[in-house]
Parts: sequence; C-alpha cells; structure tokens
Amino acid sequence: MKEISEINYNSKPALYVMCMETLRKIAANCGYTLAVHGSCSNDFDLIAVRWAENYEAPNFLVAEFVKEISHYVFYEGDDTDIIELTTPTYRYKNQIHYTIPIYHNAYVDLTVIQDV
Repeated sequence: MKEISEINYNSKPALYVMCMETLRKIAANCGYTLAVHGSCSNDFDLIAVRWAENYEAPNFLVAEFVKEISHYVFYEGDDTDIIELTTPTYRYKNQIHYTIPIYHNAYVDLTVIQDV
C-alpha cells in the first residue's frame, strides 16, 4: 500500500476535460473538427482538421482558443500577441503546430491540419 506522500495527484486531465467541449464548439464554428490524441497526463494534445467548405485561418482559430483558455490562466487574452504566445511551427506543407500555455507545466498542443 502506498503512503500518502507517494501518491501523485495530477489535476491536469480534469482541467483539460473542462475545456474540451467549449474548444470543440469553437473549432466547429471556425470550420474544423477537433480530436484528442495522447494521454492528457502532461499536455493536452489536440488536432484540428479542416471540416467545412468555409473555414477560418488557423491563427484565428488559435486566437479563439486563447480567448477561451484565458479564463483559466493569468495572462490577459485581449492584448496578447497570439504568435508570440503560441510560437507556431510549420510541419509538412499542411500542418501548423501551436503551444498554448495554461499554467505551470500545463498547455494545449494544437496541430491544425488544413488540407488532407
């Protein structure tokens, strides 16, 4: 049997679950479908795939995510430089990866796929 001091409490998955439904709706309103991949024990790995004929630019989608996530963090969402905050990285010809910080060692890893 483990001692109480040996038990590792991880609140990150609960936070990620709380965010998911709203992020899914934001993605849908922007023309994307949203999928979770990974264990969610450290970061929140999401993939947004273009799903509609009309869709918003990836930077707009990320800005909307940051507005929502700003409810859970200490940075101000209105005047935050989205590019500086999320440090987008281009992967392959159709993927952009963003890292959205939430709080100490918790963040959303979002990959936006525009064309499949």
